[in-house]
Amino acid sequence: MIDNKHQKRLDDRLRPFTDTGLLTSVPNSWQILQGSFEMAPYVVIPDKDDSDRYEPSPISHPLLRTPIVLAYVGLDHFHIGSGLGASPRSIIRHLCIVHHQIMPDYDLQLLQTHEAGLDRLRSYIRALDHPRPRLITRLQRRMISTVMPNAREYRNELIRPGGWIDQAERMEFTPEEVMPKYLRKEFFSLTGFLGHCLTHSESCSTLSKPSALLHLLTTKFRKRKK
Repeated sequence: MIDNKHQKRLDDRLRPFTDTGLLTSVPNSWQILQGSFEMAPYVVIPDKDDSDRYEPSPISHPLLRTPIVLAYVGLDHFHIGSGLGASPRSIIRHLCIVHHQIMPDYDLQLLQTHEAGLDRLRSYIRALDHPRPRLITRLQRRMISTVMPNAREYRNELIRPGGWIDQAERMEFTPEEVMPKYLRKEFFSLTGFLGHCLTHSESCSTLSKPSALLHLLTTKFRKRKK
């Protein structure tokens, strides 16, 4: 049974994308759960260029940097589903410490489902790069730089005029042909993910759910064998 109040809240949060046509319809919670299980291995297993993006950091390996990322972002770092349950604070901090190879469409769109999300990101980065930061801010910058040696340049890509935040505000996201070939385009953006969720069944018997979710969880590995 669909929780109508939950669906209404979801519809309201995603209105920026349905109103502009980036999302044709909003999937229900069961469809999103299925999509989350299918996407989980793609999120958890590092991409093949993962270490390259963090070099020359001495802790470029994900097992070494995860404790620092966790300390900075918080427990939402382990939120590997749709991300819709993550707080704006966690999403903002994730964007500042996790190196995305090109425009981070997914996380920017997540912020757009929160009131003034992109403005909050701008303000946070400006405070982070203030010439006379507070002590806590200096400590945060040091944590970030330990993981991302080029962190200042990376943040500039977000905040500069015409940069990633400005593009997101104009609803201009990464064209499919520019996305890395080894990534699944369905999981590159929130709208792409939710559009993919719409292809899953709208309902399922309680007894069938565990096997259905397990089947989706192994999608990545079954595709790899082909």
